[in-house]
Amino acid sequence: MTETGLKKSGSFSSLLKSHESGLLFAILIVVVMTSILDTNHNYIHNFRISFINITRQTSLLGIFSIGAAIVIISGGIDLSSGSVIAFSGTICATLMLVMAPDAVTQSKPIGTAVISLAIAGTLLVGFMIGSLHAWLITVVKIPPFVATLATLVGLRSFGRAIVESVTESVIGGRSSQIQINDESFRYLASSVWIPAVLFLLLAFAGWVFLSKTVMGRHLYAIGGNEEAARLSGIRTGQMKWLAYCISAMLSSIAGILYIADQSVADPETLGMGYELNAIAAAVVGGCSLQGGIGTIPGTVLGALFLRVVMDGIAKVIKTGATVYEGLIVGVVVVLAVTLSQFDSTGGKRSNFKGSLGVITLLNLSILAGSIAALMGPTLLENQISLDASYLGGIVGLMSLALLVLGSFSMNRKKKFILSSLLLGLSVVVVIGLDKSLPQIRYNSAISAVEKSSGIIEDVEDGLRVDFSGSKLSEEELKPVLNKMAYLSNLVELNLKDTKITNQSVKTIGKIKSLRRVNLKKTEMNSSGIRKLKRSIRKIEITQ
Repeated sequence: MTETGLKKSGSFSSLLKSHESGLLFAILIVVVMTSILDTNHNYIHNFRISFINITRQTSLLGIFSIGAAIVIISGGIDLSSGSVIAFSGTICATLMLVMAPDAVTQSKPIGTAVISLAIAGTLLVGFMIGSLHAWLITVVKIPPFVATLATLVGLRSFGRAIVESVTESVIGGRSSQIQINDESFRYLASSVWIPAVLFLLLAFAGWVFLSKTVMGRHLYAIGGNEEAARLSGIRTGQMKWLAYCISAMLSSIAGILYIADQSVADPETLGMGYELNAIAAAVVGGCSLQGGIGTIPGTVLGALFLRVVMDGIAKVIKTGATVYEGLIVGVVVVLAVTLSQFDSTGGKRSNFKGSLGVITLLNLSILAGSIAALMGPTLLENQISLDASYLGGIVGLMSLALLVLGSFSMNRKKKFILSSLLLGLSVVVVIGLDKSLPQIRYNSAISAVEKSSGIIEDVEDGLRVDFSGSKLSEEELKPVLNKMAYLSNLVELNLKDTKITNQSVKTIGKIKSLRRVNLKKTEMNSSGIRKLKRSIRKIEITQ
């Protein structure tokens, strides 16, 4: 290796150490933020349960992420991991059903021999799938993206066809699922130590293979420059065969553990979208999609980071958290790839040149603001007074400022200092608005009521607003009622003899502090009153 090559190798090692240290820091930040934002404080009060859940889920994700990382390092891509998981799990359950139909259908112990044979058969299927990928890529010369996309689409249908055919012939009834309730088989995944130990052993073996063996160095060489590797005598076809077989077999192992965890083989739903999680873990862990760069320790940390993020979303958002998982994974992958490209150019290349660059700056800022507006109120519920529009606007403007700053040509130290100042300013603005906005809104509501000839007076348990006999039209009253939602101590509202109708139900329903409302001689009928009672459950209505 030349002197220049040695220097590059040294800087690459430093980059990896820096990247992995950054991932550890990011994981710590996510854990701390989750502990703060989670109203139940699960990481503090239920630490053991949370730790076990994250460990098991990280182990399951990490097992097949290692395979994805090896393929990416070799310069390829494997889009079939999720489908291979589903197909392998289906094959494992099918083999157990064929060899022990009575035990499977009657939920009796299947036996160690049957389970062992089913697992061995499943691993053989994984090897065959990996060999098929390698043949399509190296012999037929189909691009890896297309070859693995074909199995991504086809294996699920093939798995369902197998399940329906086998269940019909073995138990006499066609089914798209196979239930596996054997306790010893389920223990493979229900006990956290088996997936965790298996994951660590596979990760260690993968690290040794890539960093300490000739074949591992060959895979890096192929990913870096396949033609140069071939001319230097490396058997590129065999190396790719090895990489894709490892990936498929690790996905098969994950498929076995997933059906052990879920006790059902369902080829239509099992592993859906998991291939993107595997690629995300590898990329976040430092693997370059261009090939030749990446480590197994980085991939392990990437898998842990993704699982901690997903677990944090579930604990903070609680209901409907799965809606945001795909969004978060997508954003994380794009950021990881962007940062890796930025590092590879030393931060000297501007990504926002010309008209397209300007539009992209606006596009990314709007995207960041939209995500903040969608998720912010839920993530920060009961902890901040700012609503979606304010959060979205602040984050959007902050993102635009940071992106514009990043597009300037200056050294990294200056960029870091200015970026830190911008972030600090944004935090100050958020805190300032959070402290001052409630009082501003309160004063604005009081002023609106007084300008509309409403009477404000103190009562025993809060404020009372009286609009009785008001000659204002409903359209004139609605804006005032909207502002009154910011009167957190408003408990009584008198609308007697006003022109309020059912159209104002939603507006009044926003005043959640209300306990008493007088609707005598108004045009709101019984239907509107029922809706209002559903909006504010503890309200007393005089009619």
